[in-house]
Amino acid sequence: MVLEYSGEFSDIVERGEEMSVLTRALTHAAHGEGGVVLVDSGPGVGRTALLTAFLRRAAASGAVVCAATGASAETGSDFGIAGQLFPSGGPLAAGLRLAHATGHSGGVRPESGAHWEELCRELRWAPVVLAVDDVQLADTASLRFLLYLVRRLRAAPVLMVLTEPTGPGALPPTVQAELLRQPHCRRLGLRPLSAEGVARMIAPHLGHGEAAQLATGFHAVTGGNPLLLTGLLTDHRTTGGGQRYDAADGTAGEGHRHGAGEWAAGDEEGQRYHDAERAAGDRQRYHAGRDGAVGGGQRYEVAGPAAGERCRGGGVGLPVAGAAFAHAVLVWAYRGQPVLADVACGLAVLGSGATPALVACLVDRGADEVARVMTALDTAGLLDGTALRGELVGRALLEHVDAPTRGHLHQRAARLLHDDGARPADIARHLLAAPVDAPWALRTLLAAAEQAVREGRREFGLDCLRLAGRYANTGTDRAAVLTARVRTGWEIDPRLIGPWLDELRAAATQGRLDDADAAAAVRHLAWQDRFTEAADCLTALAGRTGDTAAQPELHVVRQWLRHTCPTVAPAAEGTGPHTPAAPGAAPRLRRLSPASYAVELLGRTLGDGPADHTVATAEEILRGCRFEETAVEVLEAALLALAYGERPDRALHHCDALLARAGGRPAGTATAILSGVRAEVALRQGAVSDAERYATRALGAISRAGWGVAVGSPLAALVRAATVSGPTDVAGAHLNQDVPEGMFRTRHGLLYLHARGHYHLAVDRPAAALDDFLTCGALARDWGMDVPTFLPWRTSAAQAHLALGNVGQARPLAREQLARPGGGTPRCRGVSLRVLAATSDLTRRSALLHESVNLLESCGDHVELLHSLAAHSQALHELGAPAKARMAARHARTVTDDCGADGLFRRLFKDEVPEAADEPAGLPDDPPGPASLTAAERRVTALAALGHSNREIGRKLFITKSTVEQHLTRVYRKLGVRSRADLGDLLAGVNLTGQNQGTGRGPLAATG
Repeated sequence: MVLEYSGEFSDIVERGEEMSVLTRALTHAAHGEGGVVLVDSGPGVGRTALLTAFLRRAAASGAVVCAATGASAETGSDFGIAGQLFPSGGPLAAGLRLAHATGHSGGVRPESGAHWEELCRELRWAPVVLAVDDVQLADTASLRFLLYLVRRLRAAPVLMVLTEPTGPGALPPTVQAELLRQPHCRRLGLRPLSAEGVARMIAPHLGHGEAAQLATGFHAVTGGNPLLLTGLLTDHRTTGGGQRYDAADGTAGEGHRHGAGEWAAGDEEGQRYHDAERAAGDRQRYHAGRDGAVGGGQRYEVAGPAAGERCRGGGVGLPVAGAAFAHAVLVWAYRGQPVLADVACGLAVLGSGATPALVACLVDRGADEVARVMTALDTAGLLDGTALRGELVGRALLEHVDAPTRGHLHQRAARLLHDDGARPADIARHLLAAPVDAPWALRTLLAAAEQAVREGRREFGLDCLRLAGRYANTGTDRAAVLTARVRTGWEIDPRLIGPWLDELRAAATQGRLDDADAAAAVRHLAWQDRFTEAADCLTALAGRTGDTAAQPELHVVRQWLRHTCPTVAPAAEGTGPHTPAAPGAAPRLRRLSPASYAVELLGRTLGDGPADHTVATAEEILRGCRFEETAVEVLEAALLALAYGERPDRALHHCDALLARAGGRPAGTATAILSGVRAEVALRQGAVSDAERYATRALGAISRAGWGVAVGSPLAALVRAATVSGPTDVAGAHLNQDVPEGMFRTRHGLLYLHARGHYHLAVDRPAAALDDFLTCGALARDWGMDVPTFLPWRTSAAQAHLALGNVGQARPLAREQLARPGGGTPRCRGVSLRVLAATSDLTRRSALLHESVNLLESCGDHVELLHSLAAHSQALHELGAPAKARMAARHARTVTDDCGADGLFRRLFKDEVPEAADEPAGLPDDPPGPASLTAAERRVTALAALGHSNREIGRKLFITKSTVEQHLTRVYRKLGVRSRADLGDLLAGVNLTGQNQGTGRGPLAATG
């Protein structure tokens, strides 16, 4: 399509109807029925291209074409348009004489009639097309002449085609009224191209396959505007198509815009934060020019999601915008009236928050005038709602605005949005581009940072905090910025706040933080294994004797410490007005808040065991909390209260719901902590695969250093899952990782020690396991967390005693656990009964194990259920009931398939483990062919050759499906076959059930 600045692409697309209208009008003119067609469109839609194509067609048909183009520089030159239409030395020179007789302000001169008759004689030889492009820019005298002609064209072989833009730059209303009241005048409006039209336009230049994949992306960026489409297509072809470019730098104000992790020269605090952020590996590059202008030669990747998705799916690169696209934007913005460029720049500055009223205030234009411009832009496909379509158009516009003007626009936009009560993040975008010296700027930046991080826009939030640091001139302001930085860093990755902890501790101990921030400082210091400093801050908070408002925060943080870092809380006790509640008395909640309730509930569950009202209150908290507005510590405490209250099913439900709400945030502290809780809940249900998956996700959501002393919880879940699911060397590798020394003084350390003890049991180190379990027990008693629903250390230690042959010491531990608060819950009682069964005579053992199996089945803990089924199967064998024993083994195999505890099943049911599982195939002394199969492999092969599925084979042989697969893998390798069909052909006529009674590896007897 021919456009104003380039003739490279000359295809007319989706203009068939408009061309038909013009062609019919020309046909009527050839028959002596003159007419007028007024073509209007928004900027860049292609009215000039349509006119040019039509004039070529008219000239080819034999019509006389007289064309003129209006220009703003010639509006003061009388008869400029008339002179272009009727040159003085041309065949229709009478027209120019007529113009001079009719175009003066004094009215029509008497000689006009004679000149009109002379012109009519010249017009009789062929139809004439009089075309004026951009007629709104015609001089006044020529307009009077054109209106004179319009009134007389009805019976003349003349077609007049005029083009004008939509909006405030159109013809004056009086001229339009005079034109449109003529019965032979018609208005023709042009619209942008559809997505199909875009594909047709770019297909000749890209190929139909690539065009079909890119069409949606091109349309999303350009809105079907042919001018922008031509620019984008030119850039796409220039860069080879599909190459991806990021602008390297963007100007968003005078030295105040920084990429992620970058700071202005001399900003010492900023450099500290930058170092911490880079160390955490959490930096992301900004796409330059996000809020400002860009260099003319740079490229911008198209941001349209639909475009990106389709292009990636088809293997074709994203469309690229560069110099040609920017040129096209400038053509439509600056070709018309100045108001068009002003409004366009206002829209570019305001972005998605633009409204006609805001734009009018920003650029000092009338609201009606701005509304007309926006209507014109909308008809050109340049708006998406009330904002410019995409960021690329706005960037290209602001590229050519000088820095002072651009900064002034951003400052004015910030003030306007602040006065209108806009969202802090929307205001902060302009402050980052051009800071405003206003008392509200600091508060706005801090609020915007918190809002941005909550919405997942971390880099923008960090930028807000960097700029906020430059506004902080007083001690109070610096403390506010400090705590905001700490809150933001904590939500992204706790490792980021490391450089600020010293300053945070000083501010807390000196009383420069409010109560909530001082309490948060205690938690942050304890989390990072700085217990002594945490105790100092707690003492300072408790010392605010005259501040009754501090007591709720003090109560909450003390409760959190008691069940998380219990060694810190006693160090600061007795320094403030806090008075412990009497034993057995109801907790005195200082403030009715989720934090107060949640930490209290978890503390009571860990100290007193599960209770129905605790579970109900925890669920009420979780139902009433919004993920985006609730501290993750509150959610964690409520979820753990459910898990340790023996309601893992409800904890699972709420945890999955919370993780679903955080679905767009694969990283961050909240995701990490919730994933860690989810792993712990999965373990309590025996869902080993889920536990391993969520523990891995938790450890990957933030850095390992960011986990601090809390790393013990996800590591414990990972170790327990790996110990149960597969080879124990995987669990050993997890245990070989370095952990903070202070972790062993926390609740997380208890879980870690307990998991390590079970690993020692699995690798036949019962003495080491017993030491870990007894250490757990001693610490749990000292810290007031000795409930088996949280840490069943007694039955774990009893199992270690049994492995050591200390039967007499195992039985009292199991009885003690039954007597503890929560010891009668199905899970705890089921495990205790299994231990008691191991210490009882054979006649009582089966009954105890039967009850244990029923209890563990009812609570859904598949891992503990496997242990009880194995013990029950063995007891039934010893009692001479092999059929019942096989039923228990079959049950265990089904449970294993459901929970993925194949490694545990192998250890518990050793007879079903493939023989010589680690032995390499093809040893020199192996007999060839079927003779090399082991007894277990023969059994599996016999059924496989008969066509049974792996699951059916497992059910018949009472082994797991994965064990069947391992057997068949070795069989295929030994026999040199690739499929089950090959196996049947190879072993046809062989007695697959025959066995050598001596070694079990003799040749199979052939059948006759």
